[in-house]
Amino acid sequence: MKRILKYLGYLLILLLLLLIAFLAINYHADIPVATLKEKYTSEHSKFIEVDGMNVHYQRLGKGHPLVLVHGFSGHTWNWRAWMKHLPNDFDLIVMDLPGFGLTGPHPKGDYSSEMSINFLDKFLTKIGVDTFHLAGNSMGGSISWTYALAHPERVKKLILIDAGGYPKKSKKTIAGFKILQYPIFHPLITKITPRSIIKKSLEGTYVDQSFAAEKEVDLYMDMLCRTGNRRVLIDRMKVSRKDKSSNIKNIDNPTLILWGDKDIIIPVDNAHKFQRDIPNSKLIIYKNVGHLPMDEVGEQSAEDVRQFLRR
Repeated sequence: MKRILKYLGYLLILLLLLLIAFLAINYHADIPVATLKEKYTSEHSKFIEVDGMNVHYQRLGKGHPLVLVHGFSGHTWNWRAWMKHLPNDFDLIVMDLPGFGLTGPHPKGDYSSEMSINFLDKFLTKIGVDTFHLAGNSMGGSISWTYALAHPERVKKLILIDAGGYPKKSKKTIAGFKILQYPIFHPLITKITPRSIIKKSLEGTYVDQSFAAEKEVDLYMDMLCRTGNRRVLIDRMKVSRKDKSSNIKNIDNPTLILWGDKDIIIPVDNAHKFQRDIPNSKLIIYKNVGHLPMDEVGEQSAEDVRQFLRR
């Protein structure tokens, strides 16, 4: 018995040492926003104060405004392909939402749906945009169709890309979301950020694994480690989410629905639900594409958007 207890003691010490090593290896300090600005702003980047936040956005191109809204843990660079292929046709406006990218946390920690709608409305009014086309991906898609219902007079046409909106039935998702679902890990999330989890999450987001290359992991790691952003992940998970999908049938705006058939975050079944519930809608499904079609099949999706908005 003494020998067994002795071995158990050694085992516990080994496990403790392994835990300490894991925490030390995966500890990442916050990165000041000034440092990230030097690395991740472009010639099109601008900053404007909205509700106490110094909001980062990029604006480029000419034509009728097309506003692009990213998803959870996203940033303006999710739209890099469209920023390459659409500036000759539209005045592109893409911002880092509160809690993400270079914009950083909301000063009151408010990440409710109402805050998102009010923020978007104030932001667009402040930069002088009245009517516009509106496109959103994932969480940004949910914000977009909710905004269109609240302000139908401002939205000319709506584009939903692997958008949130219906209750999720499948438990299958990417690694990062799985960890956030367990409150036991929340105290560690603000300081401990395993690079392997970020990479695994990107690999689950895309079918084309070149989008999970090391430089892409660097981008997401840096944006996540922007001072205050990791705390936002926890705060957003605590937001009460009411099922508002019954309102989708009230959308009158002409709507284009784009979806990757291999999306494991929001399954393609939801694309058909949007098409069913929105009377004036068109659906395009991309084969062998994941959760971010505007990035993974950027040129093709941009052309589909161009044709839809020109009609």
